[in-house]
Amino acid sequence: MNNLDTDWQKTLNIFKNQIDDKIIFDSFFTTLQVKDIIDSDVTITVDTQWSLDGVSPYLEKLEEIYNTLTSGHYQLHLETEDEYNKSIQQKNDLMLFNDNLNSDLKFENFVVGNSNRIAQNASLAVAMKPGISYSPLFIHSNSGLGKTHLLNAIGNYAKSKDPFTKVLFTTSENFVNEYIQSLSNHTIDEFNYKYRHIDILLIDDIQFMATKESSSEIFFNIFNSLISNKKQIVITSDKPPRDLRGMESRLVSRFASGLTVSIDTPEFETSKAILRKKIEIENVDYPITEEVLDFIASHFNTDVRELEGSLKRLLFYKLICEEKRDCIDLNFALEAFSDTYKNQPIQKKELTVSNIKKCVADYYNLTVSQINSKSRTSNIIVARHISMYLVRELIKDISFIQIGHEFGGRDHSTVMKACDKVQKKLEKDLNYRQAIDDIKNKLV
Repeated sequence: MNNLDTDWQKTLNIFKNQIDDKIIFDSFFTTLQVKDIIDSDVTITVDTQWSLDGVSPYLEKLEEIYNTLTSGHYQLHLETEDEYNKSIQQKNDLMLFNDNLNSDLKFENFVVGNSNRIAQNASLAVAMKPGISYSPLFIHSNSGLGKTHLLNAIGNYAKSKDPFTKVLFTTSENFVNEYIQSLSNHTIDEFNYKYRHIDILLIDDIQFMATKESSSEIFFNIFNSLISNKKQIVITSDKPPRDLRGMESRLVSRFASGLTVSIDTPEFETSKAILRKKIEIENVDYPITEEVLDFIASHFNTDVRELEGSLKRLLFYKLICEEKRDCIDLNFALEAFSDTYKNQPIQKKELTVSNIKKCVADYYNLTVSQINSKSRTSNIIVARHISMYLVRELIKDISFIQIGHEFGGRDHSTVMKACDKVQKKLEKDLNYRQAIDDIKNKLV
């Protein structure tokens, strides 16, 4: 017997000792059953309409006893058994909705690198054990870096393990539109029931809900209901919770109460791995040289969509080009991108700390201020370490102390460790070595 049943039986026992007419109790109240509790509403069923009419005059007294026992503020609702079963069937029909998941977006084809590893690990954790540790999970990044892919991957993974898991992927814009439509159609109860009985709610681009007070209110209540029932919520945004302007502070507080992770611009190695994965998916049956992949990963790596678009452009150019080629080489790629990339010789600059930092920052699509900052984001750390290493290697007679001063006043031991890490990684990682060689070629 669960707590709900126990509390109800105690209520009936107390009521039985207070009622004068035992025949009425035995005739009507022994058939009462507690069925469900949602928020502050407790549903009680009786066997017939005749019994319901007999119990109704005593409902207020039952409610008083129940609230005294539970120290709550509940409202008791009476229904006949037939009415309750019909409503359950209707509610079950409501849960037969389209989950809106894209079956192609899975963890298997999500390319993991330093820029997104934490977000991917967190997403996999909630997919394996939804509602246990990290609810809500809040993922933020600029557009086109894989947030939507991870949302779908979570839903697809959870349903592959348990097909009966109720998953819903939606955007905040669709949520608002659905809410407005439910108000117009007088189906707000159905809307509430659907969202409060989801096991995993995946909501994309929450920033769209900012300044929409009525929608924010209903989402706040749904959010609290799901969290209190240990369901999983995953939210994405283009900003971290604290930077969501126009969003209610209580919602921002709820978002920040879970686990917040970010996805950064893909670094060279991840960009190149993404290109390889896309080539595999596209079933490209002719070779593309490493130089071409390096070129695209270096110059079109603002986000994943830019990488995909650049590869599609290259493949399309190969398709329409009449010239027979056994492979796509760098000269062909430069021709394909001739209107967006001018293949002009790089002006050799004087080797200074500023020039080296600027070159590395440009290569990794960062700013010099990010390299100098205290940020511990993975792709910024990689760029910072490489910058320190190249300054030490390319500028004569510069000390570790001087380098530390040039990089935000860091201790000389920090610079030494950074240079040592780069040297060790150079010996093991060919892609990492290629990235540093590319930067050096631009400098010397």
